[in-house]
Amino acid sequence: MHSTPPGRRGAGSRLVFTSTVRVLFTTLIFTAGGMGLGLLLGIIGMITYGLVAGVQPDMRNAYRHFAIPVAITVGCVAFIGALVLEIRARRTGI
Repeated sequence: MHSTPPGRRGAGSRLVFTSTVRVLFTTLIFTAGGMGLGLLLGIIGMITYGLVAGVQPDMRNAYRHFAIPVAITVGCVAFIGALVLEIRARRTGI
């Protein structure tokens, strides 16, 4: 029988938990930033379109067609990037 030393009990589950929290928190922060930046650029684009076309732009399109897709894309990239970095850090023992 192999027994775990008293100081090392639960270290594996704690490591998995903290890694998961770090990856999810990083994903959340980057997704929120992507949503904000996408909305800013969407609003600027809608204002530009309204000025060029001479029409009253529907600002809901800044959310629907620009901010949400940008946030989803940035969130997916951030999740994959954070996951890769976390796995690499665990393998090297940092």
